[in-house]
Formats: sequence, structure tokens, C-alpha cells
Amino acid sequence: MAKRERTSIEEERISAHVEDYLERLRKSGFRMTHQRRLIIETLLRNIGSHPNARELLDLVQREDDTIGIATVYRTIEILSRMGLLNLINLDEGFSRFEVPDEQMHFHLYCRSCGKVIHLSKESSKTETVRKWAKEAGYEILPQTFEIAGICQDCLERGILEEPFSLSGRPRCGRPCWRGKSGMRKDR
Repeated sequence: MAKRERTSIEEERISAHVEDYLERLRKSGFRMTHQRRLIIETLLRNIGSHPNARELLDLVQREDDTIGIATVYRTIEILSRMGLLNLINLDEGFSRFEVPDEQMHFHLYCRSCGKVIHLSKESSKTETVRKWAKEAGYEILPQTFEIAGICQDCLERGILEEPFSLSGRPRCGRPCWRGKSGMRKDR
């Protein structure tokens, strides 16, 4: 599937967001470097793709191959501590990243194939979580919620997730997308 070209309005919006991120970093005492700017631009241009550190590095190095993985990790750490980047754990053994566009964001992901979807009507879900937190005497912080399940495609193929055990998740040995696998119903 071909990527569509960005309009000049979208480019202006991305540039404004980049400047906003850089200004927030400056106000917090961080140096503004070409590398940080490029990493932030790359994250903002790839909203919704949920890259991991290696994927982000590959994207950044298309523009500047001198940027190393340590610079990517340091920038990710700074942005996440400032609430400008959410870390997402999809049980892959590494984190993925997302630029938060709202106070809370909800993902549903398949533990078998790794497919990720964004849940609709986030504002009503956010209000429910805020209410729960308030009842417990808490104010919630911006974050991403990852809810694990098995997608309809995997269920139709007969793949089930076994209950969590201390020895780890059982594997069927069949390679799946992103290295995930599940158990077959017939086992």
C-alpha cells in the first residue's frame, strides 16, 4: 500500500508540534541538538506506527546515519519522563513508543499475532478511569493502556492463549507475526 503524500497543512502542523516539543525540552534545561530534533520529527511523522527503538533508529538513520542507538534511547527516556512519549508494552520483550495525542490512549492487542487496534470512544473510557481513580483518591497521569486479548482472526484459526504461568507462556512452535505464537484448540 502506497503512503499518501502529506499536505502542506499537515507539514505545518507537524512542524508546530516539533517546535512545541523542543521548547518544552529547552524549558526543562535540555540541549537542543540536531539529533534530538530529527528523532522528534521522525516520531511525529510516524504517529500511529508504534515503533520500537530499533525501528525508530532505522527511520532516523534514513536522514542521518551518524545517529546511534544510545542517542535514540536517551531521547526516548527524556521524552517519556516528560510525558511527551508513551511507552507501550505488547509482551514482545521490548517497548514500543507512541506520541500521546490525548491524556489517555487505549490499545487492544492480540497476544498471538501482535495486531494492535486503537479503541474507539476514548473520552468515555477516560472518564470511567478518572472516576475510578478519584474514588481511590488519585489523579491520573497521561498514559497508554494496553489490553491483551486474542483477535478474531486468531480465534478463527484455533489459536488460544494459555493462562499465565511462572515458567512463561506455552508456545506452539509455529512462527507468527512479530515472533508471537499461541496454542491450538486441538492440542
